[in-house]
Amino acid sequence: MPNSLAHRYLASLMASGLAVQDEVTGHYDLGPTAVRIGASALARIDHLRLASEAMPQLVSSTGLPALLCVLGDRGPTIVRWERSFVPFITTLSVGSTFQLTNSATGRVLLAFTPDQVRDDLIELAVSKNHEQPPVKLLEHLSKIRQVGYDEAESVLIPGLSAMSAPILDVQNEAVACLTLIGASPDVRRIKTKAIKALVEASVSISRSCGSNLSFVSS
Repeated sequence: MPNSLAHRYLASLMASGLAVQDEVTGHYDLGPTAVRIGASALARIDHLRLASEAMPQLVSSTGLPALLCVLGDRGPTIVRWERSFVPFITTLSVGSTFQLTNSATGRVLLAFTPDQVRDDLIELAVSKNHEQPPVKLLEHLSKIRQVGYDEAESVLIPGLSAMSAPILDVQNEAVACLTLIGASPDVRRIKTKAIKALVEASVSISRSCGSNLSFVSS
């Protein structure tokens, strides 16, 4: 684009408030109108709807049931359940809760929660729910932030395995998480494929919610 044409476009954008120019450097940036438009768009995002819409494809590609969970007053709580074509019997259902520090779901939510809030939640779980956080929990949460998921064998339901990944907002904080569950042999058989599909779904949804995080392969 010729410089003269680019200048006219930028002049129009500045006149409408969509762009501003730094008086010192001469560089351009988003203007106040653009910021208001962006803020309005973020306010309209329905994180749970976006995650719910992605769940059928995630189940189809992995063959594992998918859960959508949020952090409630009783701990990580299932708010949606997408069943798979593979028969699976469990006592879990919508409204069931997981342990905060001893489940993949809980640890993923903790990993992407602000430090002070996270520490308070851990203290509350220990005192109220008598949970004993695993050794080196903070180190484990740091690892989750790097790879974007966690996995665990259930301490409450023998033979159940789970893997979880976060749904992040524009501040890169967890507003929910997706969890794949199944009988341990079934999960182990497709572990690599399932983790890849889960993290890809989580990142895609999170980017639609304004997050800019990416993760390293474990």
